[in-house]
Amino acid sequence: MTSRQETASRGLTRRSALGATAAFAVTLPAIRPARAAVELRLTHPADLSHPVHLEAEAMVKRISERTSGEVKITIFPNNALGSPVEAAQQTRLGAIDMMLLNPANIEALSKTIGVINIPYQFDSYEHAHKTLDVTARDWISDQLKAAGFAWIANFEWGFRALTNSRRPINQPADVQGLKIRVPPELAIKAAFEALGASTQTIAFQEVYLALANKVVDGQDNPVGTTFAAKFFEAQKHLALTRHIYASIMFCANPRTWTTKLNEAQRKIVQEEGTTAGMAARKGVRDNEEANLAAMQKAGVEITRPDVGPFRDKMGPAYDQLRKALGEETWAAWAKLVASARA
Repeated sequence: MTSRQETASRGLTRRSALGATAAFAVTLPAIRPARAAVELRLTHPADLSHPVHLEAEAMVKRISERTSGEVKITIFPNNALGSPVEAAQQTRLGAIDMMLLNPANIEALSKTIGVINIPYQFDSYEHAHKTLDVTARDWISDQLKAAGFAWIANFEWGFRALTNSRRPINQPADVQGLKIRVPPELAIKAAFEALGASTQTIAFQEVYLALANKVVDGQDNPVGTTFAAKFFEAQKHLALTRHIYASIMFCANPRTWTTKLNEAQRKIVQEEGTTAGMAARKGVRDNEEANLAAMQKAGVEITRPDVGPFRDKMGPAYDQLRKALGEETWAAWAKLVASARA
């Protein structure tokens, strides 16, 4: 081979090698450093069998899958990180990242959000859902933001029912004279006092003993809560008075929401939160009749009174709540509730 041929051959070989290397490089997948997972804590007051907890579990699993493990949420159920009021304060301060909260738990931070618990304002589950999800959606988000929370989605406890150990409830007069345990929520206290009952505030974890020892005659909670907490074991009667619709809202600490999660992750969390909230609502409604049947089988008498006469007795409660909430807030909210009936 001549010197010129050797030179040409070496050049060809070098170009071939470079070309092969380039081709090989093109076929390699881009290698990126692994992104550290965002680890968040979510607390709520539901027990492990409640649809709220079951759907929250499914939600965090889907979020992890859709973010390829980059968003990991650990759930602390059953008030494991403190009472609802304490957990709300901790979430607002950032010690807890997320929570499922009852609007009544943050009335000290936002008195306006208490409008959600006005007695007998919602005609049905559908009416309540349309109000919270559609007509009042932006208003609620603004109130929560002002109170220090980023609103993500709506879950639910359901309509509250009244239990007692003395008599069946078929009309407002049947409530008169009963001693009813109430949580520290103005709307519930005002509603029962308007019906002629006396009220006593007792912590949730002490309710069963208070009922069993006849400290109070009865209590009110959504059907699922009454069943899960076994309050019916110390009660003879349950009435579907549906006096207050109990919502529970998926919220986050604003700094967690905007700095720990990027835009794509926030979108996934909001989508999955909305899906979980809708599923929890369905679970609450699906379970309600089954829970009632189980309690009836255990000896509890179930009544389904016409709620109209009960609503007609709410004048004193409405006066009290209108004063606490403010006329402007009361009027603005009333329009949002009314528009959801259209």
